[in-house]
Amino acid sequence: MKLRTISTALALSSLLLGASGCKDFYDVNVDPIRPTKADLNLLLPVTQTATSTYLGFSIAGIGQATSALMGQLSNGRGIGTYQQNGDSFGNQWGGLYSDMLANNEQLITQGTAEQRWGYVGIAQIQKAYVISEMVDMFGDIPYSEALKGAANLAPRYDKDADIYNGNSSLGIQSLFSLIDEGIANLAKPGGSAVRGDLFYDGDLAKWARFGRTLKLKLYVQIRKTRADGFRPEISALLADASGLMRNESDNDFEFKYSKSEAPANRNIGFLSDYVDVGRENSIGRYLYLLMRYRNGKSATAIGPFSPDPRIPYYFFNQQPESTAANSPGTYDFQDASKPAFITVRQGSTGPASNGVSSNTRTLPGLYPVGGRFDDGRGGNANTTFGRGTVAQRLLPFFNLKFLEAEARLVVLNDRAGASTALGDAINAAFAKVNAIALAEGTSTPAVPNSPPNPTGAATRVLGVISASEITNYRNAALVRFNGAAPLQVIMEEKYIASFGMGPDIYTDWRRTGFPIITVPDNANIGSNVGLEEDGDADTRGAGLFPRRLFYSQSSLIANPNPAAPKRQLTESDANYRIFWDR
Repeated sequence: MKLRTISTALALSSLLLGASGCKDFYDVNVDPIRPTKADLNLLLPVTQTATSTYLGFSIAGIGQATSALMGQLSNGRGIGTYQQNGDSFGNQWGGLYSDMLANNEQLITQGTAEQRWGYVGIAQIQKAYVISEMVDMFGDIPYSEALKGAANLAPRYDKDADIYNGNSSLGIQSLFSLIDEGIANLAKPGGSAVRGDLFYDGDLAKWARFGRTLKLKLYVQIRKTRADGFRPEISALLADASGLMRNESDNDFEFKYSKSEAPANRNIGFLSDYVDVGRENSIGRYLYLLMRYRNGKSATAIGPFSPDPRIPYYFFNQQPESTAANSPGTYDFQDASKPAFITVRQGSTGPASNGVSSNTRTLPGLYPVGGRFDDGRGGNANTTFGRGTVAQRLLPFFNLKFLEAEARLVVLNDRAGASTALGDAINAAFAKVNAIALAEGTSTPAVPNSPPNPTGAATRVLGVISASEITNYRNAALVRFNGAAPLQVIMEEKYIASFGMGPDIYTDWRRTGFPIITVPDNANIGSNVGLEEDGDADTRGAGLFPRRLFYSQSSLIANPNPAAPKRQLTESDANYRIFWDR
């Protein structure tokens, strides 16, 4: 679609500026809405491209940084060792406000005036989603007084809890009310004629189901803030399962890419690690060890355990399977049992930590960015190693089932129901991998129903993971669920399935303390629960593990409103944690 290509190219211009280290060039306090009228079908894809770009799994998005925090990636940028400053997320902050939210507000304002209710409903649900993600990352943010252009250039920073729950005395609409209003507008007469929708192609029924699923997500996230855990609200949503997202591939809330190269419309993470030969990322040792050995701390399997069959879909080894273990110090981290896997440890100070490994280290593979399936042959990754068409996942169906499992376990006290939902979540997560594999097989030789061999034989062929492998994996997870730490099992499985969805797993960890991730040294832990020292003498962090991201410093400086923060919050501040972080 031409609109998608154009809008993605515009988003990539922000990527290039962000990569150069320049300061954010947008600001929530400038007047972003000069036009008084616009084509809604042109505005809508711009808002959706911005959502994917600035929340996504790339250098331009919050997803890359939070994936590094959570041990899914190892990234040499400051956040990889828990350093951040007022420029760390300036481009993401500005992009979400000016590219996404300002244009989205125009959709609401103009769509309401023109009674084009489909656009209005979609925009309201999109707004609730993006604002919730920004609250989850930053805490208090401009909301009720923001996006008014010249009418208010110094908006108040609303309290995080007020944004979620509303505060009528301050004129703050709750996110739940905003979603309900959006769903109601979708149902109004004449609302179905929507063009330019890159998420659901104008299908308003899918938007309504996503809106209700988003409400469930938000209730589960704030369940600890009310004594009853929002049990009535959660029960009502789960009781009407037909109103939530369905187990169909086109129901996933995700931004779809194409294989267009001129202008670029491929997955931005693919561009960063396959097209750019300098590479942006390394794989997080914790995620790899968890999938390979069920032990995120060391290459020693915990109990009887088979490697996760998704490994060759998740990671691409540029070194061939036949690679022999190198002498110590050749690479920063090399799995002695599977030497083709090479990465850089989080916070490494070892002798090889600064070595050139762009053509040897393991990269994000087919599942996260549309890179290469690891068939064991290796090779220096380039633009032909995959198509880069895998969508940026934001809230897929499997996420809904993990939310249901958590809610049934800890809110509804329904352990049997939680077990069923967990099994469904794992099935859906594997189905997503298989769907991506089958789609990739349209351009890469594939053998459908021919399972890969995750143990390392060099005969792996791109195909689907077999039903028996999925069953064995799911049953083993359910056995662990029936043990002493069922919530930990749910969150570990959600963490693995959500590779590439950094913001939500960062939120999940802060809410639950799971999975128990490793950090370079004890000085990074402080009073945090859910962290343990990695046992590696050659790794160092730069400070305490952060529980929120820093604001755009230029926005703080430019906003004279007394209700706007004047500095970044730190661990010593009483309101440092997001309101649901308990």
